Amino acid sequence: MMLKKYYNSIFLLIFGYSSVLCQINFEVNWTPYVTYYLSMVDINTGESNMPIFLAELSRESDAENQVEVDIEFEIIIDSEALGVNNETLVKLETSSPILLTAPIYLSNMDLNLSTDALFDSDGNLIDLNLDISEQMDFGDAEQMMSAIIQTGQLPDGIYTFRVTARVPNGGEEIVREDIINISNPNFLQLVAPGGALSDTSINEIYTSYPVFQWESDLCNYIDPITSESGCEYFIRVAEYRADEHSSIDQAIESVTRLPLDQSLGFQKIGFGFTTFQYPTTEAGDLEPGKIYAWQVRKDLITTSGTEEILSDIMVFKVKDFSSISTNAEIQEDNSPAGILLRNIIGDELANNIFGSGGDGEGMTSNGNITLNGEDIDLSVAQELISIGIENEDEDGNIIYKPIEIIGVEVSD
Repeated sequence: MMLKKYYNSIFLLIFGYSSVLCQINFEVNWTPYVTYYLSMVDINTGESNMPIFLAELSRESDAENQVEVDIEFEIIIDSEALGVNNETLVKLETSSPILLTAPIYLSNMDLNLSTDALFDSDGNLIDLNLDISEQMDFGDAEQMMSAIIQTGQLPDGIYTFRVTARVPNGGEEIVREDIINISNPNFLQLVAPGGALSDTSINEIYTSYPVFQWESDLCNYIDPITSESGCEYFIRVAEYRADEHSSIDQAIESVTRLPLDQSLGFQKIGFGFTTFQYPTTEAGDLEPGKIYAWQVRKDLITTSGTEEILSDIMVFKVKDFSSISTNAEIQEDNSPAGILLRNIIGDELANNIFGSGGDGEGMTSNGNITLNGEDIDLSVAQELISIGIENEDEDGNIIYKPIEIIGVEVSD
C-alpha cells in the first residue's frame, strides 16, 4: 500500500510539471555597484539612467511562432535598522503582454511609463504598456525617508532586484534576481606609518621602503572584468618642505614621489587591499632626514558614477643615521636587514651590542630573517614592525598590537 502511494506521488509530480511547457528563455546579467542612490530610479515613473540589469528574452526553438509574455521589475527592501521588512520600493509590470516572435534585449532603463515600444532583433516594433503596480508610501516610512534625504543613498540593508518573465494564464514563469547587502562603505582611516606633522620626531621610520596600512569597511563589489572583489584603492606620497609648503594639504597636492607620473595624481594599488609596500622601482626615493606626507583614495562604483573617498593625511620622517654619533667604536650596519634590526631593538641596545666590547662587535647582518623557525622576506618583517601583530579584542574585532622586545640573544 505504501509503495502504491509512492508511485502515485511520482506520477502526479511528473504530470503537474509537464503541464507547463517551456516556451521562453530569459537570461539576465546584473551590473554591480557599491553604493545605490535613490536617483537610480524614479518610483513614480520607473525612469532610470543607470543600468541595473540587461536581459535577453527569446522563444524556445519548439515554441509557437508568437508567444505572449508579461514582464515585471521589482525592488524589495529588508532593513531592520529602518523597520522595513521585505517591503516593495517600486514594482513595474506590463498591463498587457508583449508579443514575442524574435529575441528582445531590454534593461531596467526600458521599463518606465514613457516607453511604449521596443524593437526585437528582427527590427519588429513591439508594443510595451507598463504600469506601476506597487510602490512604497514614504509617508509611512519617515525614518527611511530622512536617511535618504540626508545622503541621497539607499540606506544600509538587504535589497532584492527581481525581474520576471511570465507566460499568461498559468504558463511558464522565469524569475531572475540579484540580492545585495548594501552597506555604503565610507569609512577610510590611515594606520601607519606616521601621524600628525607636530609629531614627526616620534614618527620616524627606519626604512626607505615602508609598509603603508589603513582601515576601511568592506565593499560588497566584484569587478565584472577582473573578478577582483572590494573597493579599488590608490595612494600618493609627497615630500613636505616647511620652507615651501604652508600645510601638509599643500604638500600632498604638489610634486609626488609616488606616483612619479604627475598626471596620474594617485598610484593604483588594486581591489580590496589595506596594506601596500613602497616600491623599489618606478617611485622616487624616500631620503633619510626628510618628511613625507601620504594619503589613500578609495573609489566606490555607484549608480551615480564613481565616487572618490579621500583619507586624512599622515606624515612620517625617514631616520637619518648619519646624524647618529659617529663614534669610531660603533660600526653601523646600514644594510636593509641591519637597519631593520636597529629599528626593532632601538639605537641604545644596538650600540651596546655592536659597539666596542659588545657581543656583536664587528658583526654585520647576512640578510637572513627567520620567524618561528621559517625564513621570511624583509618586507614581511617590515610590515610586522609598521603594523604590529594581528590580534582580536574582546568583541572579536581585528586589532594590531605593537611588537615588544622580550629579550635579545647574540650567537655566532
